[in-house]
Amino acid sequence: MRKLARPDAVLECERVRSWFVIPAAGVACGGAAIALGMPPALSLAGAAFAAAIRMMTGDAAAALVAALVAPLLAVASLGEAGGATVRAALALAAAGWAVAELARPDDAEVPPLVAVLPAAVAAMLDPSFAALVAITGARLVTAPWPRPRWIVVVPIAGAIVVALAVLAGTRWPGLAAPWFAAAAHPVTPGELATLAIAALGPLTGVAALAGIGVVARPRYAELAIAASVAGALPVDLRAGAIGSATLGLAALLAGLAIGRFAALIRVASGQALAGATAGLLVLVPPAWTTVVAQQSHAHIAHNGRASR
Repeated sequence: MRKLARPDAVLECERVRSWFVIPAAGVACGGAAIALGMPPALSLAGAAFAAAIRMMTGDAAAALVAALVAPLLAVASLGEAGGATVRAALALAAAGWAVAELARPDDAEVPPLVAVLPAAVAAMLDPSFAALVAITGARLVTAPWPRPRWIVVVPIAGAIVVALAVLAGTRWPGLAAPWFAAAAHPVTPGELATLAIAALGPLTGVAALAGIGVVARPRYAELAIAASVAGALPVDLRAGAIGSATLGLAALLAGLAIGRFAALIRVASGQALAGATAGLLVLVPPAWTTVVAQQSHAHIAHNGRASR
């Protein structure tokens, strides 16, 4: 008589299957980006965001739905805002990868040493993520795994990166020009709040605010997201516009909030239904606006060619 599979073996199989949400999110975001006329590199950001949510929230149905909703919402929000550059897409991908590595549990077999690379890349591409290097260094220094002596250099380097970002944004225009990738047009916090409401919309904005409550935990992955949000605010205040980092982080926070909301339901099918419904509510407005805008631009371009 065949023996029944052990519960831990079944759980391990389900855990492996849940990881398929990461490539699925990457493919979906890449296809959506191409359809909306944005760089395919957003597929990397989509996969990284899915990995971050998967590592932070587990493999329940609510978490998997959130891992799909957040990347697609990021693509839709960026499309609604006018698109994203390859640099912005790579910065979001690196930041998501760093958060995913920081979310590894203390009993993981592999220490998150690799998190140093994406954290550094994200900080170099976008000063909004300058604090990621310092947070990654703090995680490595306090980790229970065996670590090389040189690892103490990482948090020191992270503090230097943060200081450079502050100097570049306030006193060092020569460094700010290539790093910030946007001219300085400072606005007041009130004006920035108005711009944020217009860029995110009421549903995504409320979901993102709820997501801030989700990351209000003394854990490194959540701290990395909160620090990135805090870093994106002065960058946007300096630029006088809502940047790609803010839109991406808002989508990530909204996804975490949707996952937390759907997880209140105990039945897996109910979690999936609730998460998908909430996801559609935040996804449809920016996606619809982007598609309509593209059709309008295509119509204007066609009329312009026809009138020549």
